[in-house]
Amino acid sequence: MNLDVALSVLLIFSAACYALMGLRLVMSRREVGSVPIGVLFVVISFWVLGGAIELLSESFAMFSLGRTGHFVGTAFVPIVAYVCFREYTGTETPTSRLALMLIIPVVSVLLAATNRFHELLWYGPFTNDAGQFLTFPEKWGPWFLFGHLPYSYAVFGMALFTLISHSSAVAPAHRRGLFLLTAACIGPLVATAAYDVGIGPNTISYVPLVFAAMLPIYAWLILGEQIIEFSPLAYETVFQNMQDPVVVIDEQRRIIGLNSTAESMLSVDEARALRTPLDELFGEEVPEVFEALESGEPQKMMTATGRFLHVQVSTIESSRASARGGQVLMFRDVSDVEKAQMEVRRSEKLLRTLIDHSVNGIVRFSRTEDDHGGKALRSIFANAAAARFLDVDVDDLVDCSATQVMRRAVTGMDDSDVEDVVTRFAASAESGRSLEVEVRQQTRGPARWLRVICEPVGDDFAATIVDITDSKAKERQMQSIAASDPLTGVRNRRGFEHDAAIRLTASRDDATGALLFIDLNEFKAINDEFGHEVGDELLRIAAERLKKSLRSCDIIGRPGGDEFVALVPDVTSDVADRLAKRLSRSLEEPYNIGSQRLVCTASIGLALYPDNASTLTGLLREADQAMYRAKARCRGVTHIRGEDLLEKAI
Repeated sequence: MNLDVALSVLLIFSAACYALMGLRLVMSRREVGSVPIGVLFVVISFWVLGGAIELLSESFAMFSLGRTGHFVGTAFVPIVAYVCFREYTGTETPTSRLALMLIIPVVSVLLAATNRFHELLWYGPFTNDAGQFLTFPEKWGPWFLFGHLPYSYAVFGMALFTLISHSSAVAPAHRRGLFLLTAACIGPLVATAAYDVGIGPNTISYVPLVFAAMLPIYAWLILGEQIIEFSPLAYETVFQNMQDPVVVIDEQRRIIGLNSTAESMLSVDEARALRTPLDELFGEEVPEVFEALESGEPQKMMTATGRFLHVQVSTIESSRASARGGQVLMFRDVSDVEKAQMEVRRSEKLLRTLIDHSVNGIVRFSRTEDDHGGKALRSIFANAAAARFLDVDVDDLVDCSATQVMRRAVTGMDDSDVEDVVTRFAASAESGRSLEVEVRQQTRGPARWLRVICEPVGDDFAATIVDITDSKAKERQMQSIAASDPLTGVRNRRGFEHDAAIRLTASRDDATGALLFIDLNEFKAINDEFGHEVGDELLRIAAERLKKSLRSCDIIGRPGGDEFVALVPDVTSDVADRLAKRLSRSLEEPYNIGSQRLVCTASIGLALYPDNASTLTGLLREADQAMYRAKARCRGVTHIRGEDLLEKAI
């Protein structure tokens, strides 16, 4: 057996393995990214098989078939890798975009199959003096040099950029899979680049041999590292900064994420806890966790340190067929309330003392016989805090029905919400089960949030009222932080889209407005020359100039990089034009940063509401396109005025 035959057998075996592994992934459709990764392996199998056919070729027709298979791989692997990596990092690829991206690869394959008639991919001769077919031609054709080659590397570059850039947005424990995927692309990429520039023998396509060598590594990534099963989940800043412990599990009850508070509670780090079954961390000694998972009802548990936690389970429903669901366990420390109730049950005297001095409102109900001979809950005592929360005298809370007290606690809520809370309380009292609700109360003073915790105490019932107004304010503050750009103080992409969409939705039918898309032209050059600190300061100054030039009711955002957007409601076209010019003049003024005096102009695209678009998405698209037209019109032009960098949507 000569070398060519041995290598061909190896390539055929590798192609079969790639095809079988790919088909299995496509047919299973179990995990995130399994379908695109399966398709990627199938396409690689065509590439490898094409290399085997080239080695075994004894006729030009057979060699042409092998070259066609070779180009199926080189043309489609970058496209499939792009879709695969976007899917793996949680980003869908629109069908329309994918269809456009496939045009050049399809053309390349067709040209490869018919190259002998036009030589657009490579020129003859097709064999050397010894009669061996040339897998690497003496000269590439125009389509290969100016169409196929730059397009393939550009698409594959975008695929790698998607994978690498996502690493900063995921939990550290998940980054291993991203880095392994990136590293696995290096070998084939280097081999392909060497082949394209003519390094190596011209009678053997060695790129398929590299894929054959990488087969065990790819199999290990899929089977050993299980990178498909454990695709990365994006971390939100608010998640990591929540004061309450939070644990995220998948359908198999394996831990796939937890915040820093949960790490402290469980005395583990996220990397070690990842993939660990939930019962290994809690075990049989904490059955409340599993009761909450089974019933979906909140449960209370006690930790080894004697702390009482309220366990609440939320189900994650995926909106995409390829994405995974799971459950979120939230633990809230209710130790203070629980311990107070335990003290109440020990001693009536101590109970009275605690009630009178408690910052929480406490009302105790007893079952008494009503006029019809049935049992009804009526209050037998209440402390001063309860009277203050409910805005009545303490004496007025005694000998009241439980329904009357609950209706007082929910004063100011919608009638439907009031009835819901009262009905739930009645059902809880009837069944002897605990109840915990949060209500927004509006009496004579400012509105406040109350947490009402109702617990059976023997045959009686006790309600604890906790003022959670401050904690609700902190939650709103956290939401505000999550929606703001930490560098400039304006809204980030999420915050801008949320506030702008609400503003547009609430607009009158005859409302007008404008959206400005602003791009700092020289920012990249300044950032590269003077450093990120200077660049960051320039962005902060630019944001301040935008704030000063706009009204307090206008919504300013920074989607990212050197781009800003502004929604300016209730303005006419003429006012919007003047405003855009004012912004342009303000932004092109010199930036004094340290010892540097810098100039950074801005390209501005303007879209009018509702003339150009009636939705936020449409306005952003039209303004963005207008901005790029302004930038393109002035590219390479000297002595540009600020007005030259303005463009209105068509």
